[in-house]
Amino acid sequence: MQDTIQLLSANNLPPFSLPEKEVNYNAWVDTVAAQSSEFSTESISYDGIVFDSSSSAWIIILLLIGFSCLAISRSVYRKRFDMLYKTLGNWKLSKQIIRYEKVYTHPVNILMTLNFVLIIPLFFSLIYAKLFNPVILVEQHYLLIMIPLIVYLLTKTACYQFSGWLWKEKPVIEEYLFQSNLFNKYTGVTFLILTSLVVYSPIELSILAKIGLITLGLLALFQLIRGIMIGLENGKHLFFIIAYLCTLEILPWLVIGKWIKISL
Repeated sequence: MQDTIQLLSANNLPPFSLPEKEVNYNAWVDTVAAQSSEFSTESISYDGIVFDSSSSAWIIILLLIGFSCLAISRSVYRKRFDMLYKTLGNWKLSKQIIRYEKVYTHPVNILMTLNFVLIIPLFFSLIYAKLFNPVILVEQHYLLIMIPLIVYLLTKTACYQFSGWLWKEKPVIEEYLFQSNLFNKYTGVTFLILTSLVVYSPIELSILAKIGLITLGLLALFQLIRGIMIGLENGKHLFFIIAYLCTLEILPWLVIGKWIKISL
């Protein structure tokens, strides 16, 4: 009974006093009913916040595939894995790897390239869907980014191989393609971590988006610098190198970005 009086007082409702003598239940109900006429008839409601879970089954599966590729490469093919990631600061080591057989068909290369192809579109599709266009499903954004990326990688490799055969510069082209593929692996591992943070961490998406764009820009710049160094080392003219890289590296990304923007 005392709790009822305190509850009424907490809601700024007129309190009532209990009779001095003991009353039965029916009398108490009548007293409450008499006082309830001054209660507010407007009910107070609160709109719940819908939790937009990004952890749908297909996203979790993609993340598991990405981490599995990394784990298998690190544990089963540890020697090749360590060699690949030492080449970031050891240019001569990369030349040694190029001389080995199965440079592109080695399981480590396949696994890490698969991680790159799956995770990069996932990161940017999640960021775009959550920040700019939450109406459209993430799956649609994912396909719009993944398909052009695969087409670009295949076309780029074919163009470099053809130009290397045409200009009889196959050793130089092979070295640059290896470096480009290597930076894709670095990018895939970096964005695997960033995508996990997008899905599971409380960090603001805008901050993760900026980190992702800066990381991608730095790795692309590093790749272009390494390409110029490879060309200069092999006695190529700087103007020819820059024109070559702009045609097969920068221009395709601009076209892909424009196509994605129109499609979205």
